[in-house]
Amino acid sequence: MKRISLLLLVCPFLFTSCRKAQIRPTTDIGIAAPWTDSSSRHPKNAALLNLLDKYKKKGLPGISLLVRDANGTWIGATGKADLSENIDFTPGTVSKAASITKFFIGTLVFRLMEDSVNTGMGYAALNRKVKEWLPARITDKLANGNQITLGHCLKHETGIPDLINEDLFYLAVLNNPNKKWEPEELLKYIYNKPAEFAAGDTAVYSNTNTVLVTMIIEAQTGKKHDRLLHQYVMEPLGLRNTYYQPHDRLPASTAQGYYDLYNNGSIVNVSNLVTGSGNGYGGLYSNLFDLYTFIDAVLIRENFLRPASLARMKTWGKKDDSNFYGYGLQQSYIRGSDFGIGHKGRDLGYSANLFYFPSRGVTHIFFVNYGTDADSGLKETFFDFVEELVTISLQ
Repeated sequence: MKRISLLLLVCPFLFTSCRKAQIRPTTDIGIAAPWTDSSSRHPKNAALLNLLDKYKKKGLPGISLLVRDANGTWIGATGKADLSENIDFTPGTVSKAASITKFFIGTLVFRLMEDSVNTGMGYAALNRKVKEWLPARITDKLANGNQITLGHCLKHETGIPDLINEDLFYLAVLNNPNKKWEPEELLKYIYNKPAEFAAGDTAVYSNTNTVLVTMIIEAQTGKKHDRLLHQYVMEPLGLRNTYYQPHDRLPASTAQGYYDLYNNGSIVNVSNLVTGSGNGYGGLYSNLFDLYTFIDAVLIRENFLRPASLARMKTWGKKDDSNFYGYGLQQSYIRGSDFGIGHKGRDLGYSANLFYFPSRGVTHIFFVNYGTDADSGLKETFFDFVEELVTISLQ
């Protein structure tokens, strides 16, 4: 995504081919808290309110935030879900969770393995090679395509290049912003590219990996992975405000996404620049309440996956930058013995976090309707927001 502004400068003819928008103007603020809100009595109420106000003034259009610790659950929001329509961003606003989708997909994989009687997919599948599921016409054109396993894909240990970094992919997105991408249409952007490293040698984050995971799920089960995601994850947890673009129709409370697209200090609405949503690596939309329900069941109460599944999921592999990867999980914000487990979400017009800090019993979840997966004047502002949030929540 980092070269998208340059692409716009050299390709002024773009945006001439637009299909029907997947995200309409925001007309609703979303649901109220499903519990009695005691945020005003939380010891960190003033600090968290000040944090939101500070970063609204610094230019982030809208923010919703949940912090849960031994003192209870704090929720708050600031700014706008839709600047043009003057719709407030609230804790109940639905926004794009971006790569948090990968956490959901990883959870789905383990739920399918737990139901091996019906899916034929046990824990041994983690060590099974991708070529055993996908045809040679695909794997022969992938870097390390005949060596990598499902586990390598879930832990970003494949060496396969990230399709998100390909200029030709972004030219296609810009020319056809609302395209509904099929997985093989995405893979063609990295076909016959050299491997970044030998399979299993290290870990480098690549969105392409999760495209392969969803293709494996569908090859194994004969069913569409989006329906399985509803059947095995969303419906059992009662996630009624969680959606998977473009497979699900998004509600009127969906926030618009913004970004300094032309790198001139002016943010624009990029909600309908769809970067391959719905293929495992992105496309999930949700709100604070549903994401809390999800992480509470999976990582806090630990009552959604079997102990054997969760233990495998939290088998940390190689380090990439400041993250360690489990199977669909990230370990981030490592500060001595403190660290968060969950996943980050970054997209062109949206950002989100979903993390639980087990040593402190602290959870933080946020949505920001500004894109920070590419360079812009507000990118460092966003990083400062996250750093302050982690500091406040762990104090």
